[in-house]
Amino acid sequence: MFRPLAESIARTDLSLTLQTHSWIVPTSQSIHILGVSVLFTSALFINSRILGIGSKGRTVPELVETLLPWMWAALAALVFTGITQTIAEPVRQFVAPVFWAKMAMILIVVLATRLYVARVRAHVSEWSANSTAPSGARVFAVGSSLLWIAIIVCGRFIGYTSALYQ
Repeated sequence: MFRPLAESIARTDLSLTLQTHSWIVPTSQSIHILGVSVLFTSALFINSRILGIGSKGRTVPELVETLLPWMWAALAALVFTGITQTIAEPVRQFVAPVFWAKMAMILIVVLATRLYVARVRAHVSEWSANSTAPSGARVFAVGSSLLWIAIIVCGRFIGYTSALYQ
């Protein structure tokens, strides 16, 4: 379904330029991996605190306010490097079902995180006073962690499964 679009993108001047400079894709992939590390680690710190795992020194709202800017910056870097890689190798990306699964899960987890952060910010005093997170927050923490793990796995599988669909 997306093959004609991918082939069209692959013939653009930008895609051809990215393909002919051998350092661009590996550099982009390296930055992408660093971005994944920052985002995933930040999410795990927040989710672990919600689940009562690890240090109890900082409240959930404090962690959210400290780590959320790092998460959004990492996500911005991931979007930029992901677009770069997709333009450089559009057929590889677009034909792999795991690419689309990854994109769907990213959309879901980003929207869920935005909703969750809005609830934390709306109820800072309650979050700060209670040592136990509400059950809905614990569900978010587990779901978010699992989605980020699945996103990482799908990202790794793109390169290995795209050949099956070409």
